[in-house]
This record gives sequence, C-alpha cells and structure tokens, in this order.
Amino acid sequence: MGFAQWFWRLFLVFAGLIVAHVLVVTGIFAFRNLSAEYRNVLLWTSAALTISFGGLATWACIQRIIQPLSELTRHARAASASGDGQTATIDSRDELGVLATAFNSMQRDLARRVDQIQENNERLQTILGSMVEGVLAVGPDKRILMANDAGRELLDFATPKPVGRSLLEVTRMRPVHEAVGRALTSAAPVETEFDSPGAQRRTISLRATRLPGEPCPGVMVVLHDLSELRRLENLRRELVTNVSHELKTPLSAIKAYAETLRMGAVHDPEHNLDFVQRIEEQADRLHELILDILQIARMEQGQETFEIVPVNLAELIEGCAQQFSDAAAARQVTLNVELPPQHATALADEEGARTILDNLVDNALKYTPAGGRVTIRCRLSDDQATLEVEDTGIGIAEKDQERIFERFYRVDKARSREVGGTGLGLSIVKHLAQAFDGSVSLTSQLGRGSTFRVTLPRQA
Repeated sequence: MGFAQWFWRLFLVFAGLIVAHVLVVTGIFAFRNLSAEYRNVLLWTSAALTISFGGLATWACIQRIIQPLSELTRHARAASASGDGQTATIDSRDELGVLATAFNSMQRDLARRVDQIQENNERLQTILGSMVEGVLAVGPDKRILMANDAGRELLDFATPKPVGRSLLEVTRMRPVHEAVGRALTSAAPVETEFDSPGAQRRTISLRATRLPGEPCPGVMVVLHDLSELRRLENLRRELVTNVSHELKTPLSAIKAYAETLRMGAVHDPEHNLDFVQRIEEQADRLHELILDILQIARMEQGQETFEIVPVNLAELIEGCAQQFSDAAAARQVTLNVELPPQHATALADEEGARTILDNLVDNALKYTPAGGRVTIRCRLSDDQATLEVEDTGIGIAEKDQERIFERFYRVDKARSREVGGTGLGLSIVKHLAQAFDGSVSLTSQLGRGSTFRVTLPRQA
C-alpha cells in the first residue's frame, strides 16, 4: 500500500469523525428538554472522542511511515560509520519498501566496489613495492602524493613517511625539483640524468610526465638506477683498452725484433739467435694471453666443461710446491707448506683446482721480495675446505682490494708487466672458484703481505 492510499484513508477517517461529530452535535441540540449543563458535557465528550480517534488514526499512519524511515536511517548510519552496515529488512510493498530494496542493493554494490578498490590498492602497493624503479607522484603544489620504497631509497628521502609532505622537505636534489617544475608546465615528458650525492653515489635516470587533466593534477616521476649499467660500461671500455694494450705490447716487441733482423741483424751470429728467442718469448706471452681470455669467456658463457670429483688436497698442495720450488729458490723466497690430512678432499675439477692454486702461488712469488716467505695451507670444516696462500710481499692497498679480481686490473702496472703475467690470473681464480660453487676472498695490508683464500665445498 502506497503513501497516497494511507493519506486517503486518513482523510476518510477524519471526514467520518467530523461527520459523526456533526451528527452528534445536531442530535444533542435536537433534544430541547436537555439541560444546558448536560448538553455541554455531551458536546465535550463527543469532541474528545473525535479528537482521540483522529489522533490514534494519525499516530498509526505516521508510525507506519516513521518506523521504516528510522530503520533505514539506522542502517545508513551504520554503513556510513563502518562501511559494512547490515541489510535493512522492511516488510512493506509501498514506497518505503521500494526505498529499502534500493538501499540494500546500493549497499551491496557499494560494499563490492569498496572491496574491489581495496583489492586493487593492495595489488598496486604490491606491484610498486616490488619494482626496482622508483615511482613518485607529486601534486600541483609539489606535495608527495605517493612514493614506493625504491623511490624513497633512490632519492634518499629525509623521512620514511613522505606522503603529504612537500618535495623540498623530503629531498634536496636539485635536478628532481627542476624536472618536476618543468613537467607541471609542459605537455611533453621531461627526461634527465644526474648523479645523486651522499655516501652511496648513484647515477639516476629520471622521467617526469604530467598527469592528464585540467587543471593539472600533478606529475608522475619514474626513476632508474643506472649505476650498475654505467659501471659495466666503464669496465667494458677498460677491458677493451686493456686487451688492446696487452696485445699491443708483445706484437710491438715482435715487430721490432723482426724489423731488426730484416735490416741486417739476421746475419749477425752474435745477436740473431737472441732476437729470435725474444720473438719466441713474446709469441708465447701473446699465446698465453689469448688462451686466458678465451678461458674466461668460456667460463662466463657457461661453455667450459668441468668434471667435479673429490680432489685430494694434500696431493694438490705437494704438487704445487714441487712445481714452484725452483722459482722460489731463484727469487730467494722461502716456500712453506702446511699439509692437511692425507684423506682430506674437496669437490672440484682437478685441473681447475690445480690452476687456482698455481695462479695464487705464482702471483705470491712475483710480488714477494727476496728474503720473504710464501705459505700454502689448507683449513678444513665439516662442509668446506679453504686453500690459503699467504705471503709477506708488498701487499695491496684497501682501495684496490675490491677490484683486484677484475680482468687486467693491476695495482702497479709498471711492476706487473716487469714481472710478467697476463693480468688475468686472479680473474681466472675467481671464475673457477665460482664454477665449483666456492668463493675467493682477500685480506691484505700494504707493505706487510696478503692472504688469498679459496673456499671449496667438501663431500658430505
């Protein structure tokens, strides 16, 4: 029943009561023998009954309307306060019933949309949190609207909660402020690259894009850390330069000796064989350099095949000591050996393990002056074996220790070439150790010597 029908019924009730009251009044005045006092009592009684019945009818009609409205109001307040109000149950087919049905449908749709928004927000936060690129949203007033973890780290924010703060408050990097300012007034994306200050210097690429809308709602900033890429580019340039130089040196020597022979020294019986021997030495050095480069390239590309077997460490150390005993005596360097138990083994390729130890001992002998000492030892644990080569040589400065395992890196380039070698020995040691699931480390003090450690896994 609709509101119109309820009001129509209320009107009929009031009309009937008024008609009844009029009839009663007419009847009272029709009896002329009634006293005035008794007539007044009847009139007031009729009026009171009419007003009472009218009030009851009005109260019933209003209650029929107010109660469902109160129920709807209560559920609406609950939904507004918690976002999870209960369904309003109104047993009515009038306009209030239709309103309650629409309210329940709206509430269910709203709850579904809120759930979707929360789910999408959680997905967005997860995606932004897992990105290595920094993402930053800045409003038109240059206040932070959103920033992921990578963005806070790359820009070294002064506060862990930057949202709502001004960009100038959280970072003082001038290129960022300039890029955001230009992007707010330009439809084209703004791109720039800069070096960030601080303890950990980074090369950062920035792209600021104005968000669509008028007036401009803000700028989206995307940051990329190019530090590793730039480092690899520098290493590549250094590698090309070093390889070119290392190849050029023996080739220049070979060419010089060959020209000397061609210009008449070939007929000099006192020197021609010496020149040929020098050419042969430089050719051997060139051949050794090319083989080392190819070996490192194969290991980096995973093309080198290794046969991982238990390698007897005592035999490995003894063989290395015998091989370098004459070289140590010639350099007047004492070569000490501390052998592990005869049954001690490590999992590695036998030839690769021999190459590791040979390169370390050869390097130690080259940079240990006469009267010094080189010690080969092995330390064992339950699951690892550590080969140590300790020397009392010139040592390595702390600033060079991080790069000593790079290809062609030489602490003292002049002395390194003087003592020979390709400059790839320690790089080969590192790659071989990693290929055997091991690691290599260094402790050194300038002027007091160095200790190289290669850790290899043991058989369980």
